[in-house]
Amino acid sequence: MVGSLFIVWLFLTTVPNAVASVSELPSTSEECLACHNDPDDLLQSAHKELACAKCHSDIPEGPHTERPQPVRCGACHLTPHNEIPKSAHAKLGGSGDSATCIACHGSHRIRKIAADADIICASCHGRQATQMAAGIHAGRREERTRNLPTCVTCHTAHAVRSRRDPASPTHRSHIHETCARCHADPKVIAQERIARPRVVALFEQSIHGQAILQKGNLAAATCTDCHGAHEIRRGADPASTIFKKNVATTCSHCHGDEAGQFRDSVHGEAVSRGIFAAPTCTDCHGEHGITATRAPGSRVAPMTVSKTCAACHEAARVIEEFGLAPRRAGTFFESFHGLAVRGGSPVVANCASCHGTHNIQPSSDPRSTVNPMNLSRTCGQCHRGAGMQLANTRIHVAPGFGEHPWVTLVRRIYLVLIVVVIGGMSLHNGLDFLAHLRERWLPERQEEEQSRVPPEVGRRLFERLTLNERIQHFTLFATFTILVITGFALKFPESWWARPLVWIEGWYAVRAWLHRIAGVLMMGAAVYHLVYLFGTQRGRTQFRLMEPGWRDVNEAWEMVTFNLGLRPHRPRFHHFSYVEKLEYWAVIWGTFVMAGTGCIMWLQTVVLKRWPLLVIDLATVIHYYEAWLATLAVLVWHFYHVIFRPDIYPMSLAWLTGTVTGEQMAKDHAAELDEVLAVESAPSPLSADEEITEPRVG
Repeated sequence: MVGSLFIVWLFLTTVPNAVASVSELPSTSEECLACHNDPDDLLQSAHKELACAKCHSDIPEGPHTERPQPVRCGACHLTPHNEIPKSAHAKLGGSGDSATCIACHGSHRIRKIAADADIICASCHGRQATQMAAGIHAGRREERTRNLPTCVTCHTAHAVRSRRDPASPTHRSHIHETCARCHADPKVIAQERIARPRVVALFEQSIHGQAILQKGNLAAATCTDCHGAHEIRRGADPASTIFKKNVATTCSHCHGDEAGQFRDSVHGEAVSRGIFAAPTCTDCHGEHGITATRAPGSRVAPMTVSKTCAACHEAARVIEEFGLAPRRAGTFFESFHGLAVRGGSPVVANCASCHGTHNIQPSSDPRSTVNPMNLSRTCGQCHRGAGMQLANTRIHVAPGFGEHPWVTLVRRIYLVLIVVVIGGMSLHNGLDFLAHLRERWLPERQEEEQSRVPPEVGRRLFERLTLNERIQHFTLFATFTILVITGFALKFPESWWARPLVWIEGWYAVRAWLHRIAGVLMMGAAVYHLVYLFGTQRGRTQFRLMEPGWRDVNEAWEMVTFNLGLRPHRPRFHHFSYVEKLEYWAVIWGTFVMAGTGCIMWLQTVVLKRWPLLVIDLATVIHYYEAWLATLAVLVWHFYHVIFRPDIYPMSLAWLTGTVTGEQMAKDHAAELDEVLAVESAPSPLSADEEITEPRVG
């Protein structure tokens, strides 16, 4: 009951007071509109739900004679009210508290920024609004999309700052971040089907982006320099700054000299005539991810520019449609220059070195750097004094495509030689391998081999190589291995084993200098070997034993017939068998050929001053195929007889210890073993008394 009395008392005291206070203000805007007849403004206003007195709170009741005080928008819109004084629009519309607000939003027909930003801004910025309306960002206004930018998307709504203000989102240092709000937003990219989702990331990694972000160089190009600020159009639009016909003009704002050269080039003239299959700036340098010309990842870097050129000059459609010379890129990559480029050399000549960069002209044009009248000067940049020899020679050649008939003939001779020699070696070793297996399988053969030499002789060690000879052999082995790896790395740079050398070659010419140093060391070892052969008693003896003769032919025939099972016993070889003699003289021949052709290729400028390019071409083909012949011979012939032969597997240690066992001597050098044992068992020329007092030690 007490509670009920309290509620009644509260109702009787508060309701009359509330009614009295409300009656002091107009309950609706109808009373105001009786005099202030602007219903259309209110109906279209963002504040149409508010009563007039909500903003004009100083008018206590109906008709009034005093002028209302200026509306204070900040009473409700506190954040914008605090931002406006710092913005570029701080002084718009006068000095009143809300004068700036009214200047943009109006007084009674209040317009929302979200819906009417372009209309609001157009009242002062008409030219920019016209440009915006013609651009791609306004091209789909009629569609129901929420991702198209308006003025406030880039400039903000109330904290608008001058584009010269470093804090402004349209300042040159922040433009890419402003564009990234849409062009790096996965949601916007998916909804708007933006075809290039990584443009902002690529720009930040580019030479332009790095200049702005890391070096603070605000003169570097940013998004608006290429695409425009307000009138941004599609690349397919002829009025666009990035339309293919206009790209050079856009780039010329910063790169005037290069753009001028390009316009006069064969590519620039083709683009100006509407042949859009011809390249322009962005086709070679890239679009958003442009890097420095010397940067490793650049499309125009010395090691990659030739691949960029090949994108068009190896395209069948382009070659066929425009009648371009075929196989230009392919023949380059097979040439010495191309192989060096593929091998990682940053200093060797590439396409741009000869044809130019922006000033490329057809070879028939007198201005072209590859015009016959200019070739001697162009080639002379690297080959001083050799330009005249190169000027009269076909450059873009390949096997079966424009090369000299002599080069083709030598290549074919070597191919036949490799097949015959390596095939014969493989057949010989295959038969020998089967013969050794046959000896292991037949017990009587094993007993026969074991009884061939006495046990005490079989365990003895006999000298095959002196320390001097072992050092010579190791030098040959080391230099030959380095030459093979570094040489074939030039020809096959994409191979997994060549990749470390190719990677290093981009900074230092390691592969090239290793190859040359190893070649010089091998030639030095060859000279020392000749001195050893004819300057020492041991060397002269070894040389006489190494001389080939008819006995070697007979022993080779006997060995083949034994391997075929047509003879019961192996031939009895002396100090050197035909196997070792063939290998030794092959090394002598190969060293002479490889050293000669290698020096011609190394000293090509000196050679070209006296002889035509054909000499170098012949040296190149001989050097390459002789390398194949030597490498395969070592793998097939030498490695079999010192590693893979069943009776000495896993390896003959003579090249390390210099000795072999008597058992191995009985098998491989039986005739020499007989001589050694005969000499040891022969009577001593000393007297009987001397023999008693000085017994011979064996």
